[in-house]
Amino acid sequence: MAQKTIIHKGYHGTIKVNTSDYSLFGSILFIDEQVNYNGQTFTELELEFQEAVEAHIKASIAQGIEPPFSE
Repeated sequence: MAQKTIIHKGYHGTIKVNTSDYSLFGSILFIDEQVNYNGQTFTELELEFQEAVEAHIKASIAQGIEPPFSE
């Protein structure tokens, strides 16, 4: 069975397919901001998701906000 979300450091992200060009995209779930990522392959999508999570964590800390999830 295929996994329907990807996970990194406690964050979950969606996996969606653009059927016009079969690219992949998604967004981080369960946070207040809208954070999106995309890729042409699953590996690329997963790396983009991980980078988006890391950027979200750094931005939260810079604003003095404790990130909502941890490993």
